[in-house]
Amino acid sequence: MARIFEKDYKYLLANLIPQHRLSVQRRRHIRTATAGGEPAQMRVAAVLALEELYESQYFDRARTREVDGDVVVTYVRNDGSYQIRLVLPLEDWKNVAKDTGVAEGRGRIEKTDQTLTVDQEPVETTINILPDIIRSFSIDGQRESTLHRLDSVLRFMPVWFRFTTCRLVLVEERVAEREERGEFVVTQRETIFHEKVIYQNCRHSRQTAVLDHSGARAEGIPRPAAQPGTSGAVENARLAVAPIFSQDDFWGVLEVWFVGDDDGPLFRNRVKIASGMVEQIIENAVRLENLTSIDKLTGVYNRQFYDRLVRIEMERATRSGTKLSLLVVDIDDFKAINDTLGHRKGDEALVVVADLIRDNLRKIDSPFRYGGEEFVILLPGTAEMEAIHTAERLRTVIGDYGEFLDDQGKRRRITVSIGAAVFPGDARTEEELFSRADAALFLAKRKGKNRVEFYRV
Repeated sequence: MARIFEKDYKYLLANLIPQHRLSVQRRRHIRTATAGGEPAQMRVAAVLALEELYESQYFDRARTREVDGDVVVTYVRNDGSYQIRLVLPLEDWKNVAKDTGVAEGRGRIEKTDQTLTVDQEPVETTINILPDIIRSFSIDGQRESTLHRLDSVLRFMPVWFRFTTCRLVLVEERVAEREERGEFVVTQRETIFHEKVIYQNCRHSRQTAVLDHSGARAEGIPRPAAQPGTSGAVENARLAVAPIFSQDDFWGVLEVWFVGDDDGPLFRNRVKIASGMVEQIIENAVRLENLTSIDKLTGVYNRQFYDRLVRIEMERATRSGTKLSLLVVDIDDFKAINDTLGHRKGDEALVVVADLIRDNLRKIDSPFRYGGEEFVILLPGTAEMEAIHTAERLRTVIGDYGEFLDDQGKRRRITVSIGAAVFPGDARTEEELFSRADAALFLAKRKGKNRVEFYRV
């Protein structure tokens, strides 16, 4: 029986214990125990962490009892929303007691002859632990990719929600990484929007759809293998598909396989909670990414994020056989704006240009503040003529803007020069793509500014 629980202690330490509430020393202890992989060390680390949370009144200790030589200790969140129950050998508990004082009246062990059984906790009890799972992923696991965070949750979701198995299908445009595993698939938008009608219907209705096995086959949805530890035969399972949204954008679907005819309100509520959990993890990952990828002054992406995204967009263009255009936008005579109107007005000019660029692009286009008064724009799936039209539209909109005023209320015109290049026609690497668009920008400046130039060999 102990072996089953040892398997889960590493996950408990990594994801279910809110490490941001622990002391630095305790977090270090957890990292050491997890890295070592010794079950006894991980058991002790888990209890010590929960005892520290007990001391800070984040948890209450409900009861401690001995069953057939093992100690079962239950910690309950102080608001009663959920509980964590640990099973560990009596010797481990005694070792912990020496360090924490739990044996001095506060952790008295109740004796029982009852055979130890592991009860399935009600879904309602388990669900309220989700905010702490998500917070732990966002704060302590921020170096992990979004997909790896989701992967960790998806592996345990069948146990938590009593599903046979489940899988997440994400739209490729929404994630920077591209991977395929049993638990999730990142795929092209055409697969989501066209090949599978059920996905498209879920996207529009925002409702969970339930299919029998023949319906799933008709949609071309593969039947996954049952995960270890789950009950029920996948062979006879039915399929529920729930849409995933974040910040009002469609990200994909959660596929849930289950056995039986119970697809009533309680089951649908479990699916809704599971999909909501995925949405919250994505939402937190997006917020965390925005903290490090958004230019604070202008609100568009920063140079650091450009360096990351340009490689991804070039790879996508190569794989799909499409074009990727890059625009370099520079505010004309920006130094004169700073010198004559002051740096406050210079900052305002940057914000105005950034807002006008963002408001006049497609959703799939990405604007960046590259540095100083220079902006870069990535236009996926865009060839030369379309890029020229977009660049001319931006130049005109910015030049026609009439609400940038000096301190006397007089209109001051802002103009930009734009250089453009296309991958793969003009360049084979990201460095070449930028340098050739930049060379076109230099030509636009030399020809009198407030104009668009395309790279020419």
